[in-house]
Amino acid sequence: MKNFSRNSKMGWAILFAGIGLALELLINWRLFVPLLIGCFIIYYWKSHKHKESKKIYLIIGVSLVMIAIISTAVFKIFIFAAAIYALIQYSKTKNQPKRINVYTIPPDHQTKVTRKTPFIKNMLSGNRRVVNEIFEWDDINIQSGFGNTIIDLGMTMLPPGESVVLIRGLVGNIQLFVPIDASVTINHSAISGKLNIFNQEEELLNSNVIYYSGGDDKTSRRIKIVTSVMFGDVEVRRT
Repeated sequence: MKNFSRNSKMGWAILFAGIGLALELLINWRLFVPLLIGCFIIYYWKSHKHKESKKIYLIIGVSLVMIAIISTAVFKIFIFAAAIYALIQYSKTKNQPKRINVYTIPPDHQTKVTRKTPFIKNMLSGNRRVVNEIFEWDDINIQSGFGNTIIDLGMTMLPPGESVVLIRGLVGNIQLFVPIDASVTINHSAISGKLNIFNQEEELLNSNVIYYSGGDDKTSRRIKIVTSVMFGDVEVRRT
């Protein structure tokens, strides 16, 4: 059986005291008569129309009822028990340190994520041309099946730091236009095709090469380009 809380104990104590008080008032006619008279006066007070004498009837009725209740043995025992209980609780609080309950809210382990659709999307076949189109910058990660891809990075605002462009294709050419003030690194892989980096051309056959533009390492905007095609040419130009 679960232990009663403090409020439950007080509720049961008041209930038993009320039952005992009612039984004693019914049995003891010396107390029941003033109680009955007091209740009658209170009832008469509620229906009395004269406001001047209304307070007098209320005071007399309440006084008779309180005298009857205070004169009962049950009321005296209840007051005595309540005083003993209060002293016991006070002594416990003096002997024991004060307990402070701290309630915490468990952290939410589910990380909130936001989905965003990029401006430049994958294409299975066909030519992709993003030129003279202003778009919000996001790192580019696309793949193409069959077709040419042309993207002008000068039509977007590149943020400070490193921006990534990742393009994969099967058959087709890739042409990229990069801002003149950006430092560029190109990592290209191809089965067969040409690579033209700022008018520096190289023929590739199952090769992987890395080019990087010379300049100040402290350049605020850097572009890292990673391209991969099976058969096709790749060209990177300044704009």
